[in-house]
Amino acid sequence: MDKVVLQLRKAREAKGMELKEVEEITKIRSKYLKALEERDYCALPGGVYTVGFLRSYARFLDLDADSIVNAFQMKVTATQLETTFDKTIQETNRLHRGQSLVVKISQLYKEVGLLFKFLKINRI
Repeated sequence: MDKVVLQLRKAREAKGMELKEVEEITKIRSKYLKALEERDYCALPGGVYTVGFLRSYARFLDLDADSIVNAFQMKVTATQLETTFDKTIQETNRLHRGQSLVVKISQLYKEVGLLFKFLKINRI
């Protein structure tokens, strides 16, 4: 569990509040608060909304909102870079598989050509 998630949950629990209570006060839907606390980024609306929710939630919990938002953005950026890197590796592997087939076919033609050349020279 990363630092942001742990800070949010611990601060809320320290205040002795449930997500529904926080929702009533902050006007941030509890499903988004839960998603922030569980690092379920797919359930969040994305972009500016998520950062706004996170900033408001951190302020409500008396946490350093800028620090929380920065940590969150770094984590999301790292995740995106990792995903992009994985996709690049997969694409490269796919291309190499295709190239290896071309290379194998080229080698086969070369060997067949050498065989015909050998047979022609030796008149077999």
